[in-house]
Amino acid sequence: MSYKNRKNKKSIVNQLKYWLGWVQTVLLGSLRKVERKENKVRLPQTRTIMQWLRERAKIIRLNNLKINEWVDDYIDDCVRNGREITLLTQLCISKDLEVRYQKQSNAFVPTKQERQLFEKEIPQIVEALQKNGIRFNWWMTYNRSYLNSGRLEPDLENKFKQMISQLAEPFLKQGWLIVADWEDEIICKRPEPNQEVLRDIGKFISSSALSVEVKRHSSWAREEAGLDQTDEELRRDVYFQIACEAEEALTLFQTFGEFILVPLEVPERYVFFYTLVPNLQKQIMAVLKPYPWRLNSNG
Repeated sequence: MSYKNRKNKKSIVNQLKYWLGWVQTVLLGSLRKVERKENKVRLPQTRTIMQWLRERAKIIRLNNLKINEWVDDYIDDCVRNGREITLLTQLCISKDLEVRYQKQSNAFVPTKQERQLFEKEIPQIVEALQKNGIRFNWWMTYNRSYLNSGRLEPDLENKFKQMISQLAEPFLKQGWLIVADWEDEIICKRPEPNQEVLRDIGKFISSSALSVEVKRHSSWAREEAGLDQTDEELRRDVYFQIACEAEEALTLFQTFGEFILVPLEVPERYVFFYTLVPNLQKQIMAVLKPYPWRLNSNG
């Protein structure tokens, strides 16, 4: 066989190999796509509840954080395996409640939004979960400020807790709502900062993000909480708080394992929780109106 014929034969063989390889790649790719699609086929009740929750998230606030598919997978897995899903809502107890107490004539009277939270918003979510046969536990924790300057007097703290307990009483009797103090009953200590983050905060947080947070915290401290602090004191407080939030994210996973975070603050307030646990953002489901305890937004 001449060199030319051998070359032509080799060329034909190579072309056949190429096309066979291409066909194999396409077929395998298609099979993998089908496999991935099949793995993503969720139970009807999962699809129904997630569609409802996403519609709800859209109307809570403009440009609200979209619900990540992690939530779909988590709920679907729990339903398939007969487990209860875990929901977590944190109630912030800090110095601005003292200002509210004074404005309400030395008493804690439920705001319009607090009443709606317990009389309308939570019941609607619970009804949707139960209607779709999804079993759940809903934890609501009282979370004190990380900062000494932001802590409420024990007497006022107890009065606020009593008001919340009265609003939540019907749910507590049903057994699916668990209200607990984060420090005293769950972690049994005062939250501490992550030392690595605190030592070198610039390694973890950009200077622009730090600047924005210092400005936000300064506004809250002086205008809402009525604190009298220097710029340097406020800056140190912000760094300490960020390190505490980074550490708390780790503690949340150690305490609850997998859970859905249903915040009563805007999701952006959790950005520093992602410092050491970036996947936490996937677990946020912002379906409650934020800051129900504020007088200026509820009247």
